Amino acid sequence: MALGTVLPFWPALLFTYLEPISLLLGWDAAWNSPSAFVTRQLPSTTLTPVPAGALVLSHTTGNIFVLLAALAILCTAITRDARVAKYYLLFVAAGDLGHIYSSYVVMGPKVFWDFSAYNDMMWGNIGVSAFLHVNRLATVLGVFGRFGGQMK
Repeated sequence: MALGTVLPFWPALLFTYLEPISLLLGWDAAWNSPSAFVTRQLPSTTLTPVPAGALVLSHTTGNIFVLLAALAILCTAITRDARVAKYYLLFVAAGDLGHIYSSYVVMGPKVFWDFSAYNDMMWGNIGVSAFLHVNRLATVLGVFGRFGGQMK
């Protein structure tokens, strides 16, 4: 066990501390700057004014970020059951793929594959999601070491 979790050191650092912090930063962006949050989802958006429905979705997304941060802490730090942490990582890995695919569907292949046009928000949506996805699967597969706690 590392850093008070059932996870090995690197996954514990990433999923118990860094990811919840980044989710709270995402909440802050979605909640306190909803227009910017909406318009920065693509390389250049000239959507002004931002429709009220998009602002509602920004706030809703921010609330989901807070929920995910709490869930990450609950399933990686508070639990002492390695199975809970393992299944949490698998379920969230599936969510990573949905997140990336949603971006692909809206952006289309031309924008999606043009990494040089990405802004910070797009790197977060796609690059960070892909990075987390690979690390989640590697953790479950034991690449970073064994889970502590009970697992049968």
